[in-house]
Amino acid sequence: MGQAQSTLLHLQTEQLIVCPKCGSNEYRKNGRNKSSKNQVYYCRQCDRSFTLEKEKLEIVIDPQAEYLKDIWDCRYLGIEGGVGKSSYKLNFALLVQPWLREAAKRYIKMCLSSIVFASAQEKLYSLRTLSGFLRQDYPEIQPAEINRDVITNFTIYLASRKLAYATRHKILCDTKLFFDASYQLEWLDVSRYLVRQEDLPRVPKALPRYIPEEVLRQLNEHIEELAEPVIRMVLVLQECGMRISELLNLKLDCLLQDKAGDWFLKYYQFKMKKEITIPISREVVRVIQEQQRYIRQHFTPDEFDYLFCANGGSQPPNFNPVPRVMMRKTLPKQLNRLAKEHNICDSTGKVWHFQTHQFRHTVGTRMINNGVPQHIVQRYLGHESPVMTATYAFIHDQTMKEEIAKFQGKVVNIAGQIVESVTPEVETADLEWFKRNIQGQALPNGSCALPTIAQSCPHANACLTCTHFRTTAEFLGEHRKQLEDTEQLLEKARANGWIRQIEMNEKVSENLRHIIEGLEGTINGD
Repeated sequence: MGQAQSTLLHLQTEQLIVCPKCGSNEYRKNGRNKSSKNQVYYCRQCDRSFTLEKEKLEIVIDPQAEYLKDIWDCRYLGIEGGVGKSSYKLNFALLVQPWLREAAKRYIKMCLSSIVFASAQEKLYSLRTLSGFLRQDYPEIQPAEINRDVITNFTIYLASRKLAYATRHKILCDTKLFFDASYQLEWLDVSRYLVRQEDLPRVPKALPRYIPEEVLRQLNEHIEELAEPVIRMVLVLQECGMRISELLNLKLDCLLQDKAGDWFLKYYQFKMKKEITIPISREVVRVIQEQQRYIRQHFTPDEFDYLFCANGGSQPPNFNPVPRVMMRKTLPKQLNRLAKEHNICDSTGKVWHFQTHQFRHTVGTRMINNGVPQHIVQRYLGHESPVMTATYAFIHDQTMKEEIAKFQGKVVNIAGQIVESVTPEVETADLEWFKRNIQGQALPNGSCALPTIAQSCPHANACLTCTHFRTTAEFLGEHRKQLEDTEQLLEKARANGWIRQIEMNEKVSENLRHIIEGLEGTINGD
């Protein structure tokens, strides 16, 4: 069943709600009645709260009647709404020029046959920006009076608002397409080629907005202060690099396992309109399985069939699960609260501002830097073209294994022994290589040679006592400093008789000495 058909079926089941007093469909949910447990609604039109029994609700799906209104509700049009079911409206009332409002309705109606609802909302936003400009600078203007001077002033207006280059480019492109359609289909008496290619600002080449490793480290140090479902969301994002809409709409039965015992995550990409399956580590499998148990403890399958639910009003870190999809702004809001409370900063000392899409860029950049072939990254992230994936090929020397190898050409383990290969050999079958090698972990002073899907790491936060640890001469300074700090810790532990601390740090000290000797040998040509 298609997404639009599924939405329509859902509407016919749940039925659309209208205020019994004024007949308006402009409402919001307002909790539940304490005695009857019925949903309470608040009418935005007449400021009245009301409850309705399902059998008393009317099914009102009349697209032709909806197109005559100034505010369209996609649920009445029988088309798919915004991801997360929180965005349903197209508001043309904000277009103050009557001629622009009517032409915009024709244009958006035509576009809805070929684009998703969210894209239609973006186009309407662009036209609202145009309307605001005309109201400010040309309050009485008619379509025939719009000329190149007006368009030039519009580009200046956009620049004065200090909008991003990409935003200005998008608004002007949408305006161009609107005027071109209005000219060709004779909706408006406008000139041809009003907006031209030279009007569009040059958009700087986009670089991935990845999260620096030091910021991720600080986040993970304090992650336990978040609610358990939120922690699981962050952990899934850190490995899988999904869009926030894809994460929030993960189905409860999203896990698959093949005959070899390897695990995969299945989810629907709303942007690409396709379902994809990606390999994931056993650590993330356990996280997802914990969340599955959490949902099944609180809801029946008929009540809620998504992996993550919303918080019903409890203040973080408390979490009151309610059977609806979480809003997209909720997760970054909680992460930024955590960043502010614990002063999570980047290398410049500035408090980091988290955006959920940064995790996707981080995963893509890390994979490229760790030697994952670009066509496999494209497949993993579900990109339709290699051009999209190329954005993540932003190389910084500290995380790319090939650059580490070039520094001295030798890699050593904790025993100071030289390891032959820096990067894994690519097997004939891309998927098998992908399953075994995806997202090798980059560490602050080396890298981990343990395949992330092969098994869980038994040495959490103890890489210097782990046989899978690899490092190079590039990190000699860090190792010497850590040896000095470890010796100071040992001195204090011995003075206080801390047996466990002595045991652990003696092993770390011994391995650090082996590492330093091995790396110094590679520099001296031994």
